[in-house]
Amino acid sequence: MNVIGLTGGVGAGKSLVLSILKTKYNAQVIEADKVAHELMMPGEEGYLRVKETFGETILNSDGTINRAALGKVIFENESAREQVNSIIHPLVWKRIRQKISASQAGLIVVEFAIMGEEAEDIYNEMWYVRASEEVRIRRLSENRGYTKERSEQIIRSQASELEYVRRCDRIIENDGSVEDLENQLAEILKTGDR
Repeated sequence: MNVIGLTGGVGAGKSLVLSILKTKYNAQVIEADKVAHELMMPGEEGYLRVKETFGETILNSDGTINRAALGKVIFENESAREQVNSIIHPLVWKRIRQKISASQAGLIVVEFAIMGEEAEDIYNEMWYVRASEEVRIRRLSENRGYTKERSEQIIRSQASELEYVRRCDRIIENDGSVEDLENQLAEILKTGDR
């Protein structure tokens, strides 16, 4: 089993890389954000602990977490954000480890946006998807309708390129065509080059 950690800044093209790895290489994809969402479903440990911490005011009438209400709390209060992160992040990595242990896949790709050291021991390699800021801003405008200013603000709030490069084993360049990207992945995943 080969486990790859995949990271990169917003607009770098992680979703495209995941799609190629899933369709062409039959990779099992585990997305940290989706795992975090699972953990916030009623009855899940993350849900119970967040509800216990913040009370009923963050719930919808059906008992689910009101993401807008929780988002407002954590974006207006740094200590509340740290509380949520200290609850959810360890649970996310615990659940990801469980998914990896239960998997029969030969290639597993774990995608995450936030650089953290808590899970570096689960990967055989960590890959960084890199694209120039100009390309990322264009993609965010085309795909998400973000203004240049909003895109720049989000990019600045994420880890620096230096931090990504320092922590990753491979860099996937994603400024070119889909074919360029597919060729890079084919080269990396050739038998013997792991």
